[in-house]
Amino acid sequence: MHRKIVRPYGQSITSTRALSLLMMLALLWMLYDWTRNPVTWKWLATAKEVQAEDSAVPSEIAKDRKRRAPAKEVIVPGPNDLDPDAVKDFQRRKELLSDRTELRPREMMLYWDLMKWSRTESLQTQEKRAAKDVAFSQIWEQPDQYRGKLIRLRMHVRRVLHYTAPENPLGIKDAYEAWGWTDDSKSYPYVVVFSELPPGLPVGTDVRGEIVFVGYFLKIMTFKAFDVARGSPLLIGRARLAAPPVPIKKVSGSSAIMVIASIVGLIALAVFGIRHMLSFRRVPTKVALPEGFDLSEQLGNHNFGEIETPVAVGAIAPTVVPPQTDSDSTSTTP
Repeated sequence: MHRKIVRPYGQSITSTRALSLLMMLALLWMLYDWTRNPVTWKWLATAKEVQAEDSAVPSEIAKDRKRRAPAKEVIVPGPNDLDPDAVKDFQRRKELLSDRTELRPREMMLYWDLMKWSRTESLQTQEKRAAKDVAFSQIWEQPDQYRGKLIRLRMHVRRVLHYTAPENPLGIKDAYEAWGWTDDSKSYPYVVVFSELPPGLPVGTDVRGEIVFVGYFLKIMTFKAFDVARGSPLLIGRARLAAPPVPIKKVSGSSAIMVIASIVGLIALAVFGIRHMLSFRRVPTKVALPEGFDLSEQLGNHNFGEIETPVAVGAIAPTVVPPQTDSDSTSTTP
């Protein structure tokens, strides 16, 4: 007799149905991601509301931006890395610097020297003559070779901090410290310092910005991340935004209709997929009976029409009567 495999939770779904389920889940996720974006529903607002929202900036933020965004670069003529005497004096005192350590008080003299050099020219002028193909590994492995050199970096900034500058020979009141990485350094960050905040660059511990930085390398500075000491090249110079933020396009009336139609279509497709999955029914399991078994003899002469309560046939457990043998039919006398 063939042995039947019992599946108490029903038959397994086919690969086609499984693929349909995955596609339906993907569409539902796309619908959720689309609808949770505020820009999708911006067309519901009137033109006046949109204009008021775009122009509404808290007074504190507006004042802070006005204070931090200079109208033009501050240029203070003086010697820089193009002056042989200034370079010679810097090289003579660079023994005060120590790589892979925190910034120390004895190193601040050279720190302000490089800040002074960075303010002698405009960013555009320094960008033209700065080294543009210096890799992170080169600075890390040969810091003495690049110390005091002008380097250009395109950085993905994730943190911009504002500090009140300590007393210094340049009379600078504010200093900004930005942390980020380049396409070359990957997860290894740079730390750059500048005295003038580029207009449009936000300040905070969670920033998303792209800047072009041009500055002088000072040292590899140590910092702690999750109680682990790490090092980053420290540079001092100027910065600008690499690209302005992408403006948000307002949704027109025809585009709003397309948005509604697409959402309705996705909902209908999701409902169809759910109904398609719910329409799946388990295939009844067939019971294999022994060869020559007569079910009518086991049921007897029952009149099922007289039974008021319906009885499922599967609830009647048939009794298998073994065939009689000659020994069984012959009676014996005790």
